[in-house]
Amino acid sequence: MSRRIFRIVILLAVALGIYLFIIKESHTKSFLIIISTLDFLLLSLGIHGLIAHSLRPKSKGELITFPLLMWVLWAVLFLVFVFFIIPIYCPDFLVDLKM
Repeated sequence: MSRRIFRIVILLAVALGIYLFIIKESHTKSFLIIISTLDFLLLSLGIHGLIAHSLRPKSKGELITFPLLMWVLWAVLFLVFVFFIIPIYCPDFLVDLKM
């Protein structure tokens, strides 16, 4: 049951990402960045939950590197989000920032 829930979460995140890509011209950059960040968090939650619940309980207890592997996966997903996904939604989102 939990794997099914995490698969639904992943599908919702992908659908939201496609929807945001289609309507990106009609919204402000700050709205797109906030919603795409929430979409990223939803996607990473689904992926982590699916992986965590796919491990057998016996191997999960003995796997001491499991938290480290989860962190590395999340870091890679975050770098893909920052350097590939946000520039697709907002190609010039840093241009208007005043420091």
